[in-house]
Amino acid sequence: MKKLFIVTSLLIAINVSAQTAPVDIEFILDASGSMAAMVGTESQMDIAKKSIKETIATIPPNVPVALRVYAHRIPKSNKEGSCKDTELLVPFKPLDVASFSTLVDAIKPNGYTPIAYSLKTAAGDFVGKESQYVLILVSDGEETCGGDPVAEAKNLLAQGFKVTIHTIGFRVDEKTKAQLAAISGATGGSYFDAKDAASLTQNLTQATQKALLIAKPAEQARGQEIRGGNQYQDAVPLQPGIEYHLDHHQRRDQYDYFYVDLKGGQSLTVTLATLDKGVSITSANQAKENQNPYAGFRIVNSEFQETTKETIIGQRHGKKQGGVISRKEERFYILIGSNYEPMHKDSPFQIEIKNHFDGNSAKDAGEDIMNALEIAAGDFPENWLLSEKDNDYYKFMARGGESYTIVMTPQNMEPYLRLEVYDQDRVRLFYNSAPNAGAVVRIENATPKSDGPLYLHVNGYSFYGPTQYGLNIKTGTAPSTEETGVSPTAQAPTTQAEVVAPPTTKPSEKPSSMLYLLVLAGLVIAGLIIVIIVLFFRKKN
Repeated sequence: MKKLFIVTSLLIAINVSAQTAPVDIEFILDASGSMAAMVGTESQMDIAKKSIKETIATIPPNVPVALRVYAHRIPKSNKEGSCKDTELLVPFKPLDVASFSTLVDAIKPNGYTPIAYSLKTAAGDFVGKESQYVLILVSDGEETCGGDPVAEAKNLLAQGFKVTIHTIGFRVDEKTKAQLAAISGATGGSYFDAKDAASLTQNLTQATQKALLIAKPAEQARGQEIRGGNQYQDAVPLQPGIEYHLDHHQRRDQYDYFYVDLKGGQSLTVTLATLDKGVSITSANQAKENQNPYAGFRIVNSEFQETTKETIIGQRHGKKQGGVISRKEERFYILIGSNYEPMHKDSPFQIEIKNHFDGNSAKDAGEDIMNALEIAAGDFPENWLLSEKDNDYYKFMARGGESYTIVMTPQNMEPYLRLEVYDQDRVRLFYNSAPNAGAVVRIENATPKSDGPLYLHVNGYSFYGPTQYGLNIKTGTAPSTEETGVSPTAQAPTTQAEVVAPPTTKPSEKPSSMLYLLVLAGLVIAGLIIVIIVLFFRKKN
């Protein structure tokens, strides 16, 4: 019920601005089967109907209003049909409250949730590209037909429509909330979700502010409006994939505080841009736009040490990126503001989080042998060294007398990779390194004497930023020369177990060693003879 009060308040606020700017309003209402869920003595569908009927009575008669509904005709037993079930019940026209209400009353919840397809077909609802369109999407669930609603929202803008989408989550889970927020964020709209009286009041205020800005050209304010905390302790979380901008101008040397939690092996990238205008703040606390935009951000780790700082200095449509790679579970703070000049509130920013996990797991391989990542023999196509200083340790159980071939393949021609194999006593058994940048590193016929763990140590050098490599561990002896028909000198560099075992004197080395000893002995004897002769002549004289 609270969420639908938000719809009512949003539309009332839009009415205020409708007198000064041409606005066409379209409801997109979810009538999927889950809307039949009961909230006390009423269904979610009945609550939605009641709220919409009460709201349209407040809209001025000259404002064009449309209504699109999805999933109201075809049941879930016909998924293909239900995923195409979206209908424009009321086209854009001056509002007829009576007929509109009659159509709303007839809606019954039925099928799946084709949000993406409904947004795609909404392009045909618009009567031109001059009006400012506001879509208000009410849903109690995420897309269930395999579409990409965020992409379809962006596509409406790409077609040249001036459209803002506000989304309202009705008793939704976190996953649905994130999707609905991404839809609205893609067009500069807002997501609304009320959980208690305080958050309801806050959302009503935000909705009113958004409505009063409806006539503002879309290109001057991209992304979702947000306000951060004033200090680290009240920092506000950011979500990847959503473009944001502040809801206020920022004074010089003041910052809004945000945060993101990373796992070991994840990287964070912050992107910040400026638009056409900057801002100055007078002594009378008045903001005045100018043509010299400034913006900046800082990244601070959990120990409150600054790791990254970027600033755009007086550049229109400037762009800066910076980031950090986490080696453990850690919270990073993102401070938005400039230490040079005030920052315009419309400067957009967003974050991106990438996974650089190892061994088909959801974490980074251990930095040392004590924290080695446990794996089994098999194929691991995506693993990462985060920097030249990074070390990946793996552990797998090997059987005594069984041969193993270990192959490490870099995904580009930059790194020199190295591979070491240790036994359960941490004695290095085998070693190989790349003879040139980008070369495959291979250890063949590695045969432990007894059952137990083998530890793999992977590192490298001569690369910048995270570098990807594949790791393959398989059992069985490598093909012999007779089987392949290729002589050892023609093969790519490999390391055989008997070659990389702890060093011993090879037969080919004995002649050169004996010769060295004989020469050394001869020199010693010659020296002694010379000393004896000298002493003899001294005594004689």
